[in-house]
Amino acid sequence: LVELSGEFDLHDLQNLSDALGVAVSSGRTAAVDLSGVTFLDVGAIRELAVRSQLHAHQMTLHSPSTAVHASVAACGLESWFDFRVCIRDVDGAALPGTS
Repeated sequence: LVELSGEFDLHDLQNLSDALGVAVSSGRTAAVDLSGVTFLDVGAIRELAVRSQLHAHQMTLHSPSTAVHASVAACGLESWFDFRVCIRDVDGAALPGTS
């Protein structure tokens, strides 16, 4: 699980790229939780879009925040993303069938 939170812009692009690279290079399926993201610039959106296409069999994007949806729409890249919704219980565990 990779949990992203806060703002991602040009200054954070390398860290984002590195985190996603580590996640997909593990050989296991990686879930990227986007619920805590408050802003993504066009570079961060592009990074997520390209990675999600190249590694669709290894990486899923979960629970996008309103800011993520807004940024994706502003870039016109809605068709590039297949977001999953993950509902968690009070202890933070994913509920079955929601991811």
